[in-house]
Amino acid sequence: MGAPAAAYSLADTPIPLGGAIPAAPPAAPAAAASAAVPARRRPLRLARPARVRTFEALEGRSFRWFFLSMSAQFSSMHMQMVVTPYLVFELTGSYALLGAMSLASAVPGLLLGFAGGVIADRVSKKWLVQVGQALNALFTLALAALAATGHLRFEHLLLSSAAQGAVFAVMGPARHALIPEIVGPQRLTNAVALNMSGMNVTRMGVPALGGLLIAWVSPAGVYFVMAALLGLSMLWLAPVRRYEPTEDEAAASRAADPVTARSGRGVGAGMRDLVDGMRYIAREPAISALLAVNFFIVLMSMPYMQMMAGFVKEVLDAGPAQLGLLLSITGVGSLVGSLAIASMPGRGRGRVYLLSALVLGFALLVFSASTWFWVTAIVMVVIGVGQSGRMSLSNILIMAYARPSYQGRVMSVFMMEFSLVSFGTFLVGILASLFGVQLAIGGTAVALIAVALIGWRFVPRVRDLP
Repeated sequence: MGAPAAAYSLADTPIPLGGAIPAAPPAAPAAAASAAVPARRRPLRLARPARVRTFEALEGRSFRWFFLSMSAQFSSMHMQMVVTPYLVFELTGSYALLGAMSLASAVPGLLLGFAGGVIADRVSKKWLVQVGQALNALFTLALAALAATGHLRFEHLLLSSAAQGAVFAVMGPARHALIPEIVGPQRLTNAVALNMSGMNVTRMGVPALGGLLIAWVSPAGVYFVMAALLGLSMLWLAPVRRYEPTEDEAAASRAADPVTARSGRGVGAGMRDLVDGMRYIAREPAISALLAVNFFIVLMSMPYMQMMAGFVKEVLDAGPAQLGLLLSITGVGSLVGSLAIASMPGRGRGRVYLLSALVLGFALLVFSASTWFWVTAIVMVVIGVGQSGRMSLSNILIMAYARPSYQGRVMSVFMMEFSLVSFGTFLVGILASLFGVQLAIGGTAVALIAVALIGWRFVPRVRDLP
């Protein structure tokens, strides 16, 4: 906001270069005579209110289509988070096998994750995402057919999890790195947070709908709906176009990142790109520190999601409808958190990231101790706030500090962390089988609090990121 308007003007008084402002000349007699007449005041001009930028990225047509496409994909994902763990626990009754489902998707992610980043930096990211969506739709239709005919077994769910893990490893880096190509650098923070808010809006209602469909129709009906949503997501991505930068933005991008194209084809060229990407991450201290801290935060904050189906059934004595409701309630807090991030200025983001992880840790600790459904429901709102802050800001900071020509490979390492975390989820599943699910989740919550505090105290590269 500007300073208050001056009571008089020096616009007509010449000011010598390098000199002081001269005193006003003596008033003429006529001016002195008129001094007794009250001066006419200038009308008060109110400052314009600051522009609310919460939904700024949605002004772009391509991002609107991308947002719609991702909303359909997120809806399918949230239904899967209800129906697949529910079926696994119904078929096996084992926490360890719930963890094994997560492990099945992790192994392909580790084997193919960095290759997915190399591919994303070489080919059309939009095309890569659409192919992945089509493949996932086919896998989902296969599960729907097996469930509808009564032939679905745990082994089918395990194989599907592994296949979708492989698709996610290749498609995931491209999906994340596509956002900067659509919106440009100025709206990146806003666009990533809005994309996260879209995921959270779907989380508010879709899991509850999935739980109701399981109870009222059948698990097969849920899988058919999921496949339709993935097909719509693929179609709605078609109108998306690349962002056309201004001349100044293009010049700044070329100066910051002179690598604009990849040369060569084949395995040899791909291996050179892979090694080049690893070297880039190693020599960029902000990115390597952020990836390291994020790995430990994700390792401690994600396992509870795979344990939810068993927790709801055994600890809260509830069913699939209540499981879906709890996941939907989490979306309320997540939406609040992601919209707050979308409205943030580009400063203090490292501190908010670590604070979000700390809030999430304390909320998970209370969650693990609760045996009452409605107490758990209230805590899920806080979990949603912490989880959305952690997820949004980790994505934003990684993409903001990675050069465009390396974003696919950097995001592939970021996504590979989720595959590594699946090994942790498998171990937490074993601990839940041996000592109880409450103790297992409570232990990860305490570890998450410790990681957030250590990051705040001893990793200033992350804490002080603007």
